[in-house]
Amino acid sequence: MKQIFIFLFISIFCGLSCRKTESVTSDLVGTKWTLSTIQNTKTNTVQIFPDDASRKISIVFTDSLNTMAFTGICNSGTGTYSVSTDQGALSVQDLGTTKIYCKYAEWESYTVQNLNSAFGYKINGTTLTVYSGGDYNLNFISE
Repeated sequence: MKQIFIFLFISIFCGLSCRKTESVTSDLVGTKWTLSTIQNTKTNTVQIFPDDASRKISIVFTDSLNTMAFTGICNSGTGTYSVSTDQGALSVQDLGTTKIYCKYAEWESYTVQNLNSAFGYKINGTTLTVYSGGDYNLNFISE
């Protein structure tokens, strides 16, 4: 009898853990994430996205073929991604964008370059942090 209770406890615990992983994926996918800050990976200093930019920078991860969309201040693009929710791993491949110059275009460059070198992510409430092997970690807020 004791073994049955232990088996049931482990089964229920594992089942609840799997559901948590699925909800993290659903939180990432289909949400419009708007860039709010970038954090220097060497100094940990944080820069806030400029208030006077004509548009916000955002990304959306879709379920269909693991594609993602990028919308910048004056450019846009698409790429593909892979994610491992149990490990918090994120990899972005082939994120390409148009190349129109505008005020604060460097913020678009920061975003695209660091998404292309992403290795992980974390969702905390309405905040998505994308960890990068590049110069900046990216902090987004859900809309």
